[in-house]
Amino acid sequence: NVLLPRGYETGSQRYPVIYLLDGGVSQDWPNYSARIREAMDSGTVRPAILVGIATEDRQNELTARSTDRRIIRQWPNHGQSERFRRYIEAEVKPAIESRYRTNGDDAVIGESAAALFIVEAFLRQPTLFDRYLAVSPSLWWDRESLSKNAAALLAAHPEGDRQLLLTIGDEGGQMQSGMDRLVQALRNNPPKGLVWEYEPRHSETHSTVFAASAIDFLSRAY
Repeated sequence: NVLLPRGYETGSQRYPVIYLLDGGVSQDWPNYSARIREAMDSGTVRPAILVGIATEDRQNELTARSTDRRIIRQWPNHGQSERFRRYIEAEVKPAIESRYRTNGDDAVIGESAAALFIVEAFLRQPTLFDRYLAVSPSLWWDRESLSKNAAALLAAHPEGDRQLLLTIGDEGGQMQSGMDRLVQALRNNPPKGLVWEYEPRHSETHSTVFAASAIDFLSRAY
């Protein structure tokens, strides 16, 4: 799903691209495309091309393979996040960049399992996007293994201008401990060129934090 900024058809300007995960018409697209359009019209967010990427099997597409037997039993088809990253890199982004006037600056935004995917992409494939906006990432996944590997993955990051924005609702447990570990790794060894912020929103729940954070994150990015 693609939303073009107003005036796109009559101009020649190039625009950044915002990729919204879980961006299907039965997912976050209707609500957030309308809200982001409103934010662009008001000047809160700079004009950009918004692209919604639908997910069909979220545990398959948005998570890494787990060794946790409970996860394996509950979601036997999980664990293809690397394949989904390849799909975005090899198919989605080239299609958008060949069809529309993009300027080479792109962001990815999502919540929960989509935010877990965003954090994993940032840690494992940092050049995939320029800006990573992750709202309440499900860092409990696989007994917090991603956050436990964060320090080593950050140490291998290439130098480059990138942005990472993180938040979490009032969730506690492994969600919060995974986030705390990731934030500590970022504080200890931030990659050169990275601008990052962590601002918890503990007054929000898991079901409200994306609505409370999305436009603010996009206004900081653009």
